Amino acid sequence: MKRYLLALLLPLMVFAGEQEDIRRIHAHLFVHDPRSAVKDAEKFLKIYPDSKELRLAYLQALAEKGDETAAFQEWEKRKEELQKDRYALEILAWGVLKKGDLSSQLNIHLSSLIGASLTRDVRAVPMLVNALRGSNALLRLIAVRFSAQYGDGPLQEELKRMLTEEKVWFVRLEAIRAIGQLRITSLREELKEMIADKNTLVEEKAEAIIALVQMYDGVRESDLKDLISSNRAGLRQLACELVAYFDLHGNVKDLVPLLQDASPDVRSHALHTIGLLRTRVGEKRLKALMEDSSPLVAITACWVATLQGMKEGIEELGKWIDDVHPRWRLLAASTLSSCGKKGTTLALEKMEKSEDPFVRANLAIGLIGQRVEVQKASDVIYETLEQETLLMWDSHMKILAKSQLSHIDQIPNYPKVIDQMVRLDLLNILCIMQHPKAQEAVKGYVKNESWGITGAAVAVLLEEGDEGAMTVISGLLKDEDPHIRVQAAFILAMMGSDPEAVKVLQEAYPKMSREIKIQILEAIGHVGSLESVPFLIDILSEPFQLLRVIAASAMIQCLYH
Repeated sequence: MKRYLLALLLPLMVFAGEQEDIRRIHAHLFVHDPRSAVKDAEKFLKIYPDSKELRLAYLQALAEKGDETAAFQEWEKRKEELQKDRYALEILAWGVLKKGDLSSQLNIHLSSLIGASLTRDVRAVPMLVNALRGSNALLRLIAVRFSAQYGDGPLQEELKRMLTEEKVWFVRLEAIRAIGQLRITSLREELKEMIADKNTLVEEKAEAIIALVQMYDGVRESDLKDLISSNRAGLRQLACELVAYFDLHGNVKDLVPLLQDASPDVRSHALHTIGLLRTRVGEKRLKALMEDSSPLVAITACWVATLQGMKEGIEELGKWIDDVHPRWRLLAASTLSSCGKKGTTLALEKMEKSEDPFVRANLAIGLIGQRVEVQKASDVIYETLEQETLLMWDSHMKILAKSQLSHIDQIPNYPKVIDQMVRLDLLNILCIMQHPKAQEAVKGYVKNESWGITGAAVAVLLEEGDEGAMTVISGLLKDEDPHIRVQAAFILAMMGSDPEAVKVLQEAYPKMSREIKIQILEAIGHVGSLESVPFLIDILSEPFQLLRVIAASAMIQCLYH
């Protein structure tokens, strides 16, 4: 009887001992002592060599210790079994990413940060916190963007700190934007001070106003009146934005006194809000505003007058389009495009006669939006794409313009990167309009542009492309030129998450340079297909750490897609 009980209890005792040993390993990992976890795991594996759970714990300990070589050797012993186990795949990928996060090389660190952050896993939060505190502006920028999506307490605290301490303007802008998205209401007063400060940059003030507006669920009558009567111009601008944001038609009358405000920015904001809410302004007052000393106010007044049916509005816009100053020409052209059908006759006339190619391009975009003379307008867009001049969107007014961006040390070839994005937008218009030279334009773009400039960041910044543009680019996947095939596949993968593009990329991978391999791995990760996991596992054995990190990042994206 005793022998029978012993035979019955022995497996249970062994199982209990094994589970206790596994818990011991995880306890070491919990207190961030991977060395002790590895040491114990190696000892316990001699007792339970066939325990899958123990081997997974050992693999995790090796990964957290940063011993990639040993981890991969352990993986190879049971590759056939482990590559079907999602948890094992996560352990392997996270181990590579965490080691990459400690790298002093920017590309490796950046790829690790993006790969971890795209998982929406809590394990990415400490990496984001470290990046927000880091010395590299590009890392901080990417970390801020992901922090706005996570919203965890530690990340919010870092964003609060950055509002006052961040010195790099484009990172500070992103931090303000993130604070608004997360609605960190405790920072309302700081944002109000920012928009009231005359030394605040125009772009920062605009983002601070938007952030504040996002924090309001509504606005009390008394608060709105306090803002309108404030002695600070930025707060009066905020009042205009709140009236527009909440469609407060009953409060538009309160903005009328601001049409005589000392600040041209306040006058233009008030006019813009009145125009958006379709509230009438007396013709005499509008005529006076159309002659305002501020071109911004005068052009905005022309827009409001046109909406009200005053022929003087269109006539004055026509004069501004011929102005000597290029900024006001472009603003007038963009404003005319937003006048709807009332502005199409003049827009067509100026598009055909203007000597300023950017005036013509902005008018063409407006005409295409109204579906008026689409063929002529599309030809103008095509001519714009043939120019070698770098392009940009004026971020404040969404106007197509000649690039005035400066180089940023933290983002190589920054003006060229923005130019690429703008050209894609314009190509997208040609594809939607089915321009006869759309395919030729796309092919020329794919052949001449290099997407290796900021590949990791592009995965975060790009939005999905239009179906028409994707169809045109898809036709290039079978082009005779292998360079065109790969570049087309890369764009499709990054903008459209096209599985067909992944096949082209994987086939091309072995023959490509290391720089192109980086692009391919990033694109595969962006698509996030589970079918890519076996291909990515093989890349983890490559000798270059950057390729291993990007492959791990791609694998994590495939697992969490």
